[in-house]
Amino acid sequence: MCPRRSRILLWLLFGLFTGFGTSAFLPSRQSVSPPYQQTPQPGVMPPKGGLIYPTLPANATQVDYGAEAYRLVCSACHGDVGQGLTSEWLATWNPADQNCWQSKCHAASHPQDGFELPHYVPAIIGPGKLAGFRTAQDLHDYIERTMPWQDPGYLQPEEYWNISAFLVRANGIDPMLEPLTVERAGEIMVNESEPAVRSEVERGENLGTESIAQQPAFWAWVISGLLLISGGVAGLVILGKRGRR
Repeated sequence: MCPRRSRILLWLLFGLFTGFGTSAFLPSRQSVSPPYQQTPQPGVMPPKGGLIYPTLPANATQVDYGAEAYRLVCSACHGDVGQGLTSEWLATWNPADQNCWQSKCHAASHPQDGFELPHYVPAIIGPGKLAGFRTAQDLHDYIERTMPWQDPGYLQPEEYWNISAFLVRANGIDPMLEPLTVERAGEIMVNESEPAVRSEVERGENLGTESIAQQPAFWAWVISGLLLISGGVAGLVILGKRGRR
């Protein structure tokens, strides 16, 4: 091989191996992820007409049914304990499902029968997480009008009441010793003060999760690509200079 081609090849190999070497030393979520669990996936919904529940005790309460409906329909996006779509929650999923926003999944380029999932999904259990609602009735009405994200109004009326009751008790607002109904909901105060602006909930912005551009693996590949390109450009420059001599 002539010296000129050898130098070009060396530059290309330098860019390639430096890039991959860089990615190897950047932090990787996969290396510290706990074993994944089977989790309801966004958009995977049972047939319309009522959820199919596992066998619950004969004395199961409205909150018990609400907790199960939350698990089946809401937990994929809002987290198993209402923490939102955090990176920690995503890390418990099957690795193949952890990037909801990849092409042909829930990105803008989703299939015709799919939908685009927000990068940020709010936590809904915890101090102040329901600050946008004055009463349990307001909470119920909002959930019924806007959820699930991909198909608002999908659930049966009693299922919206069940989920609302579950969230009211999970947030320590009311022990729900009696069922949540239209007669009671307006009297249960979720927020005694003026409700906060609900833009966070409306736009789906919260999270404690990272967008794709914030993930270490993304930048590892960006850096690798840039180093590879720089090595190729350097090789072409050397080739050009040699050719003019």
